[in-house]
Amino acid sequence: MAKRSSYEILRKLLLRVRDGEATYAELERKLSTGYRTVKANCELLEALGQVKVRTVERHPLNGRESYTVSITQDGVESLRRMKEK
Repeated sequence: MAKRSSYEILRKLLLRVRDGEATYAELERKLSTGYRTVKANCELLEALGQVKVRTVERHPLNGRESYTVSITQDGVESLRRMKEK
């Protein structure tokens, strides 16, 4: 299995959060990658204004602090431009 490019992971991450907000754990499972990769890519996309990362003090299922990711309008536009290429 070939290593996926960073671009591919970023694109899949944006596609997933376009369907609705997701936690880091959900993104890990959906993208088949690790927590550090998800966190680093979400931080990058947040710095670029593509997504919004929100801290949840107590996750309803396990009571721990967690992070949810949602797409911004800039992120939606980026996906649209990616499809045009």
